[in-house]
Amino acid sequence: MLDNVLVTGGAGRLGRHVCHRLAKRRTVTSFDLATPADDPFMAGVTCVTGDMTEYAALRERFQGFDAVVHLAAIPNPRTAPANVTFNTNVNGAWAVMQAAEDAGVKRLVVASSDSVFGLSYNPPDWPPQYLPVDEDHPVRPTEFYSLSKYVTETIAWSFAARNRMEVMVIRPVHIVFPPEYPELETRGADMENYHFWAFVAPEDVAQGFDLALDANYRGYEVFMISATEGLNQRSTLELAVERWGDIEIRRPEVYKKDPCASVIDITRARERLGYRPEITWRDMLKSSGS
Repeated sequence: MLDNVLVTGGAGRLGRHVCHRLAKRRTVTSFDLATPADDPFMAGVTCVTGDMTEYAALRERFQGFDAVVHLAAIPNPRTAPANVTFNTNVNGAWAVMQAAEDAGVKRLVVASSDSVFGLSYNPPDWPPQYLPVDEDHPVRPTEFYSLSKYVTETIAWSFAARNRMEVMVIRPVHIVFPPEYPELETRGADMENYHFWAFVAPEDVAQGFDLALDANYRGYEVFMISATEGLNQRSTLELAVERWGDIEIRRPEVYKKDPCASVIDITRARERLGYRPEITWRDMLKSSGS
């Protein structure tokens, strides 16, 4: 097992969940721009500060770690200007990967996004080519955030191809945090929901990263991480036809088993990582008292 792990962006909304999960059986260090204040999720986690784009400092910081989980990034196209988002995400990804390789890190697990498909922030004429969408679905990032994530994946592939470090990529769908819980039923009923009703809890994303650190794998691989079902209470295929018209269904058995199954296929993560999503949107509503 890779016991000594550094998490970039460890103090962020997702990062604290990842650190909390990993710290249950590993030595974990959070690397972020700021140190969290009295966060119980960070109990047992060493917190250090720094800038993910500063390669030389990263190379020194990464010495002695078995693995690095790279979460740090501007997380959507609404948080910062296009040039800042693209430069931060892409330059930061390269600096982290180069520093990790130079420091002798054995495995790197990188956070990407389902936005690389060009579906989340999609032009109207770009529906899924088939359902459920898996890792082999064509990608067509059409704006700066999704493009930055696609370039990050390309950088990750290039480092894996050098055979000096194992690299795995996690593509979560839209991660739902507590402030969004009251909106979930409305989003599930929205025909134009731009995440195509797909969602995942941060605890389940953390599970995916934890499992990726343990996976018996050498090389490069990409894994979709999602909840099993969508936010929708109507049949997923019924909604898909209403929204897009005719669409190829490659795994109809998924929707026969669960009519409200997600538009995202998590078979690869299930089979190769042992991923089992545990939290549903109904669980989120219960926890919020709705």
